[in-house]
Order: sequence, then structure tokens, then C-alpha cells
Amino acid sequence: MSNRNKEIEDFVGEILGLLISLVKAICKGIWRGIRKLNSIKRVCFFLLTFIVPMVVWFVWAQISEILVECPGWLRTMLYYFLLGFPLVVLCIVGLANSKDNYEEMFRQIEFKGKNGKYPVFISKSRDGKKIILIFKSVIPITEWKNARERLETALDCTIIKMENGRNKQLAKLTTLPSDYKIPEMIEWSEERLSKKNSVLAVGVSALDTIYFDLNRVPHVLVAGETGSGKSVILRCFLWQMILHGARVYMIDFKGGVEFGKQYEQYGEVITDRERALEVLSMLVAENEYRLRIFRDLEVKNLDEYNRKTKQNLCRICLFTDELAEMLDKKGVAKENKAIYEQIEGKLSTLARLSRATGINLFMGVQRPDANVLTGQIKNNIPVRISGRFADKTASEIVLGNTDAVNLPDIKGRFLYKVGNETIEFQSFYFDDERMLREVDACQGDMLTEAPKYKLKLEKESAGIKIPAEQKSDSGAEKKTAGKKTAGKRAAPVRKTASKPKEEEKEDMFAGMSDAELEMTMRKMDEEDLNLNFDEFL
Repeated sequence: MSNRNKEIEDFVGEILGLLISLVKAICKGIWRGIRKLNSIKRVCFFLLTFIVPMVVWFVWAQISEILVECPGWLRTMLYYFLLGFPLVVLCIVGLANSKDNYEEMFRQIEFKGKNGKYPVFISKSRDGKKIILIFKSVIPITEWKNARERLETALDCTIIKMENGRNKQLAKLTTLPSDYKIPEMIEWSEERLSKKNSVLAVGVSALDTIYFDLNRVPHVLVAGETGSGKSVILRCFLWQMILHGARVYMIDFKGGVEFGKQYEQYGEVITDRERALEVLSMLVAENEYRLRIFRDLEVKNLDEYNRKTKQNLCRICLFTDELAEMLDKKGVAKENKAIYEQIEGKLSTLARLSRATGINLFMGVQRPDANVLTGQIKNNIPVRISGRFADKTASEIVLGNTDAVNLPDIKGRFLYKVGNETIEFQSFYFDDERMLREVDACQGDMLTEAPKYKLKLEKESAGIKIPAEQKSDSGAEKKTAGKKTAGKRAAPVRKTASKPKEEEKEDMFAGMSDAELEMTMRKMDEEDLNLNFDEFL
């Protein structure tokens, strides 16, 4: 008797298990069916599944003789079937197996592993606009990437990312529907300007607007052939930094054509190599001073320093429209090569060491090669933006791959690379004539422009007590250290002394170099305080 009871219990358990599995399968099918309602056509078809049963029941109700003659149980079953017909359709659509379809797609392009087997479909999910497909195969992910164009044609989609899943046998494809296109013309709007002064908008990809943070990726390289829109994207970056109140320097060895006279109101436009070397030397010195003070105060970047000290140390941006004009030494006389090498050395130093100090490089190049983009400079530029290139070598130098060769020939269309990811996007169109306007942005301090202010910070970090008289002088200098960018036709406001008494001091220091001025100021402070600063520096 006990064995029979056990058999009955096992049988009932199996039945319940089957019923539970059936309910799970039905619910899963309905859920998958709902997720497949991703187009207008499918939604319209689903709405028909509501309308058709209602029409059928209404017609049958008019033929009263047929309904009367039907048994009650049959009429009830018919009623509930018509009522649940939309769910039945959803379940059938959701449980429809798409493995055979994908296998047929792979068979058409002969994409299979060395074992002769085609990739096996595992799952499909949606994340906003993105559709994520996962396949299992013994095909390495590098072969998937090499077959990107064939796979996009077969799967009728745009593949934006390929990577391994939980293991090496799973290939995860992040795709977009093939009918989704990146706009070909997007005008810059200040609504896209970030509230953070270190964040810049780059352009619009297939998914969303691309931004990058200068605190994480401090330098930018933009490459592209003539007419690709390289100079436009640089000027868009420049305008954003101007609005953020950064101190900007523009190097234009094309005679000031790219950064015209209208830009001189926002910052210095440099057109000769000697002045470029002077500015780069000044920026290297500024970087050294900032690194020393950041270390003493134990801060990691410019924003953290300003928050901790309540100061307004400015962000500095150096824009170069054509890097080759500044660094390419081919055909240069031997006696003139020294200045090229000095400029290259200063740029390399800034690229390596100015990540934390808020000194950012924006460099444009038309024809990249090893003579222009040295390994030291290129390896320290995390953001690389490339337009279309006919030459695979140029694409390899900038992006580390040949993707720029396949880029559509659309002005303003670029590839954006950070780390190992390469993303296609449309850059913003910036029109100087219509979009430049008056700006009243307060720029911050530069340590190389205020030696006493620099020494004051060094004294404070070394624990030296500063007399009240010196503190007030430093405060006066600090108030006058900031600059404002004037209107479109106005010249930049120069720093002026705040007290008539200081005019005599400026006359006394006239003609001194920065090094001589700094040494003189240091000796004066040593005499006042009877201290030797060399012990602390």
C-alpha cells in the first residue's frame, strides 16, 4: 500500500512539474512576445489580434441560431479562446525559434569555425536602442571583428561593439537596427554645454551625445584630410573652453587663417615659432610649479586644488591646428632644427606630466606620420579623433586600426577612440560668423604671472608664518590676477596694478626676465623675514 501511495505521489509530482513547466514556458513565451513588439508593424499586427476576435464574436452573436444550437461548454470554450487569443499569439511569436534563421544567415556568408560548425544562437536582449546578440562558437573574437561588414549585411544591422561574453566561446554583439542612421549635419548649440568646466561635448553617435572629461583624458588629437572638418571640431572645443573660463593659447602657423582675428579677443594667437617656444616654456614652468604645490597640499587635480584652497587657479588649453607645421623637420636647415627639437621636447613634457595640473593639449594634424607624431607624444594622448583616410597607414598611426579607411565620406564624420573602443560619430558644426559672441568669463590665476603669489603658497605649504602686511599684498595681487574676455571687437583686458604705490615697483622691475624677477622677489622676502627659502624648495 505504501509503494502504491509513493507511486501516486510521484505521478502527481510529475504532473505538477509538467504543469509548472508549461506555465513557465507560456509566461516566458508571452514575455518574449511582448519584447518582440519593437516595430510599428508588429504593434499593428498585435492590435489586430484584439479586433479580429471581437468581430468574430459579434458576427456569431448575430447568427443566433448557430449559438443556440451549440452546447454550453463549447460556447464557453469558444468565448475564452477568443478572449485569450492575443495572449496565444504573443506566446507563439515569443516561442518561435530563431536559431535556424541565424544559422541560415551564417551559412549564406560561410561564417563558421574550424570544426565546420556555424555559431549557435544563445539569446537576444534589448537595452534602449541597442540590441545585444549572444552566440556560441569556437570562432575567436578577432575573426568576428574581421568579418564585421559581412556580418552586418547578413544580420541586417549595424554592429557597434564585439566582445567575448562570460567565456571565450561566447561572442557578444552589440547592434543597432540597420534603419537607424547618424545625422549628417548637427549644429552646435550651447544647450549641449556641460555644467562642469572640465567636460566637453564631442558629437553625436548612433546612441547618444559623446562627452569626455579633461580630468580623466587631458589631451586630444584630431586627425583628418583636408575638408574633413578637423579645424571645425577644434574650434568647437575651443569655444567650449572659452565659455568655461579657461585660459587659451592658439598656435596657427598658417598665418592666423584658422584662428582669425576674431579669436584674439579670447586669447593669444601665435603665428611664429619663437613665440610658440616661449609660450611652451612658460607652460612647462607653470606645470612644474603646480605639480610642486599639488604635492605639498596632497591634491590630485586642478578641481580638487581649487576646492581645497578656495583659490581660482585657471585651466590652460593649448590649441594647435596643424602639428606637422610645428614639428616636421624635413627640409629644415641644420641651424634651425634646434628650435624644432626644443618645441617637440616641451610638448612631450606637457603631454607626459600635465594630466593633473589642468594644462590640456588640443592638437590637429592633417598627414600623421612618425616624424610628426612621435611615440612619446602619441602614447600620452588618450583621446584620438580621426576623419576619413584613404591610406591605411595613417589610420593605423592615429587609431591603431584601419577603421578610418571605411569611414563614410561625410564632412564632420569622425571616429572617436578612447582605450580599445572606436565609436563613429558626427561632430558639431560650428560657424564663427554666427556663433561667436561677447563672453564675460572670469579667468583664474597663473602662478608664472604672480611670483609672489607662488612664493606665498610655497611658504604656506612649508608651514612658514607670513606677516599680515605680506598677506594683504598677496591678496591684492590675487584680486588682479584674473582676466575677463571682452566683447567680440574688444582686446583682452590686461592685468593692472590695484594700487598707485605698486606702479613704482613695476618700473623698478621693468626689463627683468621671469627668472630674474623671481630671484629678486625671493631675496626681498628673505631680507624681510630673515629666512632662507632654499631650505624649503
